[in-house]
Amino acid sequence: MSGPDHPPRLGQLRTYATLHSIGIEWSTEQRGAVRVRFREEGNGNWQEGYPLYRIDYEPPIPRGDGRKDPFNGFAGSVMFLEPGQAYEVWLTLTDESGNLVDEGVVRVSTRTEPSIPEGAPRYHVVPGNGGGTGTEDDPYRGIAEAQDHAQPGDVFLLHAGEYQGFKNGEIFLSKPGEEGRWIVWKAAEDGVVFTDMVRVAASYIWIEGVHLRGDPNVEKQYGIKAYYGLQKRVVIKKNLLTDFYHGIEVYKGEGWVITDNVIVGDKDLRECLGPDDEEIHDDNGCPAVTYTGEGIELFWTPGHTVAYNDISLTGDGISYPLENVDIFGNEIHDTTDDGIEGDYGYANVRIWQNRITNARHHGISFQPMNGGPWYVLRNQVATVRESAMKVKAPLTRALVAHNLFLGWKNVITAQGYLGMQVLDSLNNVYVSVDGRYIWEHYKDQGIVSTLDYDGFDWGGAPRAFQFGIHRYVDLAELQADKNVELHGVVFDRNDCFETWNPKRPPEQVPLEYLSLKAGCPLVDAGTPLPNVGGAYSGSAPDLGPYERGQPLPHYGPRP
Repeated sequence: MSGPDHPPRLGQLRTYATLHSIGIEWSTEQRGAVRVRFREEGNGNWQEGYPLYRIDYEPPIPRGDGRKDPFNGFAGSVMFLEPGQAYEVWLTLTDESGNLVDEGVVRVSTRTEPSIPEGAPRYHVVPGNGGGTGTEDDPYRGIAEAQDHAQPGDVFLLHAGEYQGFKNGEIFLSKPGEEGRWIVWKAAEDGVVFTDMVRVAASYIWIEGVHLRGDPNVEKQYGIKAYYGLQKRVVIKKNLLTDFYHGIEVYKGEGWVITDNVIVGDKDLRECLGPDDEEIHDDNGCPAVTYTGEGIELFWTPGHTVAYNDISLTGDGISYPLENVDIFGNEIHDTTDDGIEGDYGYANVRIWQNRITNARHHGISFQPMNGGPWYVLRNQVATVRESAMKVKAPLTRALVAHNLFLGWKNVITAQGYLGMQVLDSLNNVYVSVDGRYIWEHYKDQGIVSTLDYDGFDWGGAPRAFQFGIHRYVDLAELQADKNVELHGVVFDRNDCFETWNPKRPPEQVPLEYLSLKAGCPLVDAGTPLPNVGGAYSGSAPDLGPYERGQPLPHYGPRP
């Protein structure tokens, strides 16, 4: 089949892309379902995509993010694509009786992976206050001097030493590059240190290999912060940021690529927590606990790729994507608030294959979703103080699949809102270490989502699930009353994990893979999911993020 030779004709279609994903928003009052197929343009057979979600969204009180319009239609993503590739996406809309209403093919290209051309002009820079010609024998003295001579495509090789601010106490990068011709500030050797905040004041800036060093005695410092205005396609990679209140803050930026950085914040409160995780305030240097401050703050901006970063000792690890954002491969640990805070995000926020460990409050936060859908796939979230997912505010739709959620007490708590009742939960593993509810919902409203093929261990608690006033002793009672999780699996943690080292907060869980043993009932217990489920080795997918027989994923900076 070649597919139609025209795009869909009904309603209004909007598409966009990141390096690895395509987002779709099809505005229409028509109800029904949208099938998705995709392929590289003009090449090969069509692959099945995950169906679009029906989204009916009316905006709440504006939050200042510029998105106030309602959305009524279908939305979703095609994921795990190659960068810089043109794709054809075939959309087929049927009504609630299954009759064809409209179909068409739309062509969308993923964004290209940023790269430095081999023949790019290269200049040398050392610390200083002016002068030099940029050669290896006569380098520019200081970033300000080098920037005065910068042109799109130039690569500035920074040599060892401490570089200080030169405009309002900031390292102010204001010369823009162009697509494919970034202005690159790159460490030529170890020992390149920035002692003042970097202000990104132009598009197509590239910062690599630098140690941005804050002062632990100064409050609320920033490492890298965008200037006012729309700064596009900035690359931040392979840097070390230490002792900052905010490591990286994007402000009105779009399409940034933030990868392979190590970010160590200023919130090491582990010595200030008692055995029951209460806060200690004494005369020995323990501060009043504060949860603000971020590793990577996206500030409700779109189009970013945030991948393979190691983030610790911050309030939140990664926070506030707007729409069309990919967050994957990150190692997030020892945070004083949440691992990933997606609060107030709109359509096509994608969070996959991250490892979140020792988050003091929550692993992944939905508070709230402004539209949707979101995709939460193949993450490992281990030992958090409150819940693995925070679902305490109005939600729309999300696919939550192939995750491992391990909470010290409750795994999911929804206080007064829909929670898992509007989130599709498939092929996940839920573990309550200390014997509390797997899902605790304070209200019991109609379930409009798919809850099935999940694995549960509630640690011997007298009740496994709660929906409103209804408390269920075990999975069988939930199945009988709600007609959900008909393929769910009960398992014993002691029979299933290759490693198992839970610790009572605030003790620290090691950074490990909770992969499955042979013979565990979670093996081959899932259902195939088009485009988002990944390859599997046995008769069916395994539950959780790790498929036996497949390579384990890499978290944090790549070698």
